[in-house]
Amino acid sequence: MLKKVALYDFDNTIASGDTIVRLLKYDLKKHPVHFFYFFKVAFYYFLYLLHISSFENAKSALLFPLDHMDNSQLKTFYENEVVPSYYPHMIKQMEKEHQQGYIVIVCTASCEVYMKYHQLPADYLIGTRTLTKNGQPTSTVIGKNCKGEGKVPRILECLKSQNIEIDFENSIGYSDSTSDLPMLALVKNRKRIALKTGKISDF
Repeated sequence: MLKKVALYDFDNTIASGDTIVRLLKYDLKKHPVHFFYFFKVAFYYFLYLLHISSFENAKSALLFPLDHMDNSQLKTFYENEVVPSYYPHMIKQMEKEHQQGYIVIVCTASCEVYMKYHQLPADYLIGTRTLTKNGQPTSTVIGKNCKGEGKVPRILECLKSQNIEIDFENSIGYSDSTSDLPMLALVKNRKRIALKTGKISDF
């Protein structure tokens, strides 16, 4: 089934700033002692740079706040810290496309475990997946980080499960970063979102 699709990055596209940075600041404000976790983060990123460990292991270390928050706390974090950073004009753009019959997909490197509270006018939310143990979130990344080329198979898998094929000519994509060019290559119309202002221009 051929459908118009609108693809959206999230950080610095729908919202200003980096959501994981917001999560870290939120956690450190409540638990300053967690600063010591950055030694573990630095260690795993060093191993990644040496090609000894995966990027996903480094990101798991970075996501340490998830080991200390339950679902209710993550919902509060998202509503209080992330929602206020939305670009109003981007939300209106999503709403417009949704009303026009586009399949709206948000695809982000941020974690599904808190992004699921978004309440955006989107049909699907795709993000980095993390392990849930006994109903509680953890920092352990499952599969690949949802960034760059890693977004493409996730999007195609999502659409295939719904028997949807992208109408290339009439579909559109939005991102602030060239790292999303693989995702944007799935559609003909590609839009760049300017850092800080959120201004839309052609990619």
